[in-house]
Amino acid sequence: MLLDISVGEAILRALRNGSVPSVGTNYLLAGNKNEKNHLNKELDYISFANNNGHAGFKFIYGPYGSGKSFLCEVLKEDAFKKGFAVSEIVISKAVQLHNFETVYQAIMTGLRTDSQREYSAIRQIFQEWLSKEKKDILLKYDLDPDENEEDEIRLMELLEQKISDEIAKANATTPGIVQAFYSFYKGLMDGDRQLSDWALGWISGDTSIDRQAKSKIGVTGKVDKTNAFEFLLALLHILKLSGYKGLLIIIDEVETVRKERKDIRYQAFENLRFLIDMVSKDRLKGCYMLFTGTDDLIENEDRSIKEHDALYSRIKPLSLQKNESVSGVLSTPLMKLNRFSTEQLIEVSYKVREIHGMVHKWIPETVIDDTFIKQYVESFTVAFEQEITVLPRTFLREFIFVLDAAKEGNDVHSLLNISPSTVERIKHNIEVAGGRETAVDVEL
Repeated sequence: MLLDISVGEAILRALRNGSVPSVGTNYLLAGNKNEKNHLNKELDYISFANNNGHAGFKFIYGPYGSGKSFLCEVLKEDAFKKGFAVSEIVISKAVQLHNFETVYQAIMTGLRTDSQREYSAIRQIFQEWLSKEKKDILLKYDLDPDENEEDEIRLMELLEQKISDEIAKANATTPGIVQAFYSFYKGLMDGDRQLSDWALGWISGDTSIDRQAKSKIGVTGKVDKTNAFEFLLALLHILKLSGYKGLLIIIDEVETVRKERKDIRYQAFENLRFLIDMVSKDRLKGCYMLFTGTDDLIENEDRSIKEHDALYSRIKPLSLQKNESVSGVLSTPLMKLNRFSTEQLIEVSYKVREIHGMVHKWIPETVIDDTFIKQYVESFTVAFEQEITVLPRTFLREFIFVLDAAKEGNDVHSLLNISPSTVERIKHNIEVAGGRETAVDVEL
């Protein structure tokens, strides 16, 4: 396995915490390879490199424990390698699907690039774009603003015009967008960090930008449901100008909408319908939207997407898809994942064992051989009455504990049995979490 030690360490630390690793997920992929390959082809299709770009979307859905979050992390890594920017948001009380402006703001604050994964890359992206435009203007007009004050004035005039021209190409007509970008750049050039921060915040949908700050920027109003789509168009165009291949937006836990009252659910589903229509019309060139949710979000008759006829008609399975003999057709809007199987769990355990040995410089196979792993998986399967498939993260967390214990010289064969009280505690924690896995201590 060709894996950097630091990546392996990050994988083990995440799994010990009961979390999906943010790096190295491709090394852990067990099953869903066809889904991964299909989604990669989708990214290639919508890329700016393909005839100036297209748009696409997919709903990944399935029960808790089916690997939705893991597959999204795999696709994020692949997208970074392809040169995409990525933004992952989670629908919650703060990010409300029925308030699209909060979704837009979350997209901007969640924006990441391969070189900047720890915090928002929006400042970096805008600076890259404006620096490129400045360089092109200096070369084209033979200007030397450092030596000639008139050249400096001329540069700023030409740059403002260039910003205006490019934003117009993005079909973003909202008043203030051009001025905000100009103020952002002027703040950078003048060493006025506050001005550039205010301008960046206004463009990103920050609602805390007050009237005084807006006056300094030279704008009025704010990002709201009437103009957020235009700001998104501007972002996509700037990503293209900055050399990125596209934008992957992951909107996670859409099933949260089911908890809202009917009128709010309707507006949330209406916003989804609008986004899907914009994608279908290729209005969001270079953008791929990946929605995730539980099977209840799609299939339940109550409080689900089925409530919104227009939305459901755009994504519902064809009657032929309901025939098991033709299941797994990936080109449709819906991609359903099944719960993690015993075979997948065994496969990923082999991989975790290899990573553990590489990181900690030992040979775990001498103690934790293939037979041990199969017996260990079987013990969970029996203990949970064949419901091991809902517990991949919890299982892996405990399996790493076994590896750690074995490395330190402990006799781990006694850990092949799970007490009934432990099983009940885990089931209770999962039930309290609404079916989600939780990082719990398991006494083996």
